[in-house]
Amino acid sequence: MKTDVISISEFSMIGVYTLLLHVSKEVTLTVGKLEKQVFSEGYYAYTGSALGNGATSLKHRLARHLKKQKQKFWHINYLLANQNVSIGTAIAAETTKKMECTINGYLKDLKGAKVPINRFVASDCRKNCKIHLLYFTELKKADCLVQKLVLPLQSSIDILSVIVVD
Repeated sequence: MKTDVISISEFSMIGVYTLLLHVSKEVTLTVGKLEKQVFSEGYYAYTGSALGNGATSLKHRLARHLKKQKQKFWHINYLLANQNVSIGTAIAAETTKKMECTINGYLKDLKGAKVPINRFVASDCRKNCKIHLLYFTELKKADCLVQKLVLPLQSSIDILSVIVVD
């Protein structure tokens, strides 16, 4: 298994990803049909997939998530557009398998993981997950979450990349 720290521009693959977000102070947002939601200060993990080509490739999906100004198609767009929210790290795995629900389930079982908002899901979720965004109350550094996520993925993924956004 190969693990690299690379830049988003080097991607051309399809796969799954987890964004590690930091909310620097409490934010109240209207999130599409979910209406007004409160996001507490702290760390969050959002898991999604990018299994297409061109605009739906992993490279383009991650680049889009990094932009503050964008049309809001998905729940995550509302959160990422806020000035108090930043992506610190993106963990991406090359795969043709729809693994985002499995990865999300693993993260949900980690100590300290909380469900901040019900129904904050990836629009292409087929397993009827209630949530694809998790909040970590006890997390002091995003590095801890990267390590907890990378280790179990190593056995089921050929290429795993960690992108440090800072």
